[in-house]
Amino acid sequence: MTTQSALEMPPPDGGTMTTAELNDLLHAHFIRPEDRLSQAGAGAVYLTEVTAPGNSGRRADAVHIGLWQSRGAGRIDVCELKVSRADFRRELDKPQKAEAWWPYSTTFCIVSPSVHITPPDELPAGWGLMVPNPRGRRFKTIVKPAEREPQLTIGLLMTLLKNTETIRVNALRQQEQQMREQHSAKVQEVRRERGMVSPKDVKRLDLLERLEKAMDMELGEYAWRDQLEPEGAAEGLAEFMRGHAARQRARQIAEDEASNLERLSIRAAEEATKLRKALR
Repeated sequence: MTTQSALEMPPPDGGTMTTAELNDLLHAHFIRPEDRLSQAGAGAVYLTEVTAPGNSGRRADAVHIGLWQSRGAGRIDVCELKVSRADFRRELDKPQKAEAWWPYSTTFCIVSPSVHITPPDELPAGWGLMVPNPRGRRFKTIVKPAEREPQLTIGLLMTLLKNTETIRVNALRQQEQQMREQHSAKVQEVRRERGMVSPKDVKRLDLLERLEKAMDMELGEYAWRDQLEPEGAAEGLAEFMRGHAARQRARQIAEDEASNLERLSIRAAEEATKLRKALR
């Protein structure tokens, strides 16, 4: 595709792609999703937010490292993701990030949703430009970046190793979560197939059976013969419980009054005893 024809293409989705969405597409460009949990299967490493060696503090949005000969072994491709014109202009105004990574990278590329956000003619010399391909996983290279032999220093190796370990741990956690979700889904499927219910449901069914036995009636969809519909049962139970509660309150009041009378009787007996002693 020529630069001119690419510029004539309308921006995808009205230019509303987020950085996270663009990063997911770029990740898939370098490494297929099904290969990400295995370094051997991927043949490459994809890192994000990688700080350049030294004390510059400049972080690359994405770094791809080839491991297999067929995947560009030894390549270090540094990518900056830009989803807005303003972000792209800031990158052009402050090229320190590109300068910090330049000696340690094979290529340096700008990645954006559309050439309308990052026009090719605004790129500095040597920078590449890639945009998503609506017809496939692999991105389109609009401007081919300059290539060089990256400097492999101790600082670079330490930076890449630390980030690789972080990515690996996160991948293992993701795999663990996926396995847990798959196991849970399988258990639910088996329960449905075998008609199994949870211990909580078993307990509730037992309580329902005890209720029906105590009423000497079964709950059914319709009230007829020895069956009672749930609404009717609920109404009857509510009425019974209200009467039962009233009887319980009346009984409690009566018991309290009896206790008071008993205390008064005891006090009266005590006073009578004292009075008889005083009259002697």
